[in-house]
Amino acid sequence: QRLAAFQAATPDATRGRQVFATHCASCHAIGGQGALVGPQLEGVGTRGAARLIEDIVDPNRNLDSNFYVRLITKKDGTVVAGLERGSLGEVLLCVDATGKEQRIPKSEIAKNELTGLSLMPAAFGHSIPEADFNDLIGFLLGHGGGKAP
Repeated sequence: QRLAAFQAATPDATRGRQVFATHCASCHAIGGQGALVGPQLEGVGTRGAARLIEDIVDPNRNLDSNFYVRLITKKDGTVVAGLERGSLGEVLLCVDATGKEQRIPKSEIAKNELTGLSLMPAAFGHSIPEADFNDLIGFLLGHGGGKAP
């Protein structure tokens, strides 16, 4: 449905940049704008509209394993969900969905599970109104030479 709506639309890439800033820049970077939580999106336009829409509407379908969420259960019962960024000695570094870095002493970890899921919520693409979504796709297609179908 989102692809058919996009194909019938005349997206406004300038408005799409604003939609990106509002909905996507807290995790993704493109054109020097945004954060480095999820994948950087330089060149993403080469994927074409169908793949971009699929990646947004179903973020778990084509997810690179480097971006699988980890659920880290601490010995005190608290759970941290985020992307593992490595270690500094005996401290595990993770980044959560807000982009905040979490430093967890390894001695406090009871369980560290790889989920196979994206940090991007499964319903994320449906939370963006159709006109805004079309503008966003138009903006993304402008990065990497992709063209609207």
